[in-house]
Amino acid sequence: MLFFGILSIVLAVASAEFCYSDVEGACSNRPTSNDGALIPNCNAKYGAIDLLQADLQSYANANIESSFEYLLMSTYFGNYVAQREGFKDLYRKLSDKTWEDAIDLIKYIAKRGGRMNFNQLPRFKKTPKESRVLELNELSSLAKALDTQKQLAEEAMRIHGTAQAHNKHDAALGHYMEEQFFESHTKSVRDLAGYTSDLKQLLTERDPSVSVFLFDEILKKSL
Repeated sequence: MLFFGILSIVLAVASAEFCYSDVEGACSNRPTSNDGALIPNCNAKYGAIDLLQADLQSYANANIESSFEYLLMSTYFGNYVAQREGFKDLYRKLSDKTWEDAIDLIKYIAKRGGRMNFNQLPRFKKTPKESRVLELNELSSLAKALDTQKQLAEEAMRIHGTAQAHNKHDAALGHYMEEQFFESHTKSVRDLAGYTSDLKQLLTERDPSVSVFLFDEILKKSL
């Protein structure tokens, strides 16, 4: 009985899809192919990356979309009409960070043997009203930035949780999400929440325009 058990294990291993088996088949006298590729299993994929790749692609595109929105906001507040250098620098910094996160995600997908798909839409969709970034005053722009950062943070946590599921378990991906996103998202959400609360209180003063000007000056020096 033990002999048959060992034999079944050996046969299962021998019939599994491994790079070594592909190479042996490709280098034999009569090469065999699978979907046109002689060595389809000689790649960097392991774990549950095939099941989670679409989530990573979607998240990378969400960061790219957010980066362009922040860039538009930065340009709007940096023009000769608004002249809010502090807000301009804040949104340019957020634009650069989300762009860098998107690039890092694309590199990670490639590192795990996948490909980037720029047609994979973000999971959280914004309404036409939420997409208007050039009609915002200082306070509403902070509120929009805070909502965007929370959405990015929630999506990072969702992907991390999905990577821990028993049917999609991928500890390497979970660790990557923790190291790359959790701490920076916590800081950006906290900073934006503080800016929003402070500016809201300042706008209750007798001369709101002066308060906004002073807030912008403090913001510029703190970044």
